[in-house]
Amino acid sequence: MPYSPLGRGFLTATVDGAALGERDFRARSPRFVGAAGEANRGIAQAVAEIAARRNVSAAQVALAWVHGQADRLGVPVVPIPGTKRRRWLEQNAGALDLTWPPATWPSSTASTASTASTSR
Repeated sequence: MPYSPLGRGFLTATVDGAALGERDFRARSPRFVGAAGEANRGIAQAVAEIAARRNVSAAQVALAWVHGQADRLGVPVVPIPGTKRRRWLEQNAGALDLTWPPATWPSSTASTASTASTSR
């Protein structure tokens, strides 16, 4: 079961690491700052670009990718994103409508933006 499949909001394309307040724990998290934060912004940007091309949310793309790893791993994969709002819950559930042919699942940041396709 994937822990924090949306990367504490990072993969939703709604979090700017540079704009996090000092009371926000993410401002001290390595995934949001420094070299790792910069690399992760590239991944988040690739996810956002795929989402824009498919007219879906970045969160849906990220969740669909995680869910799609079941075939590759040979075990069920069930991402469970946390949310406080019904609209995000409904949007997240929409990730189940996205499909990729197994051979085209992105395996790296470089291939992410160019190989994904969805049923939408």
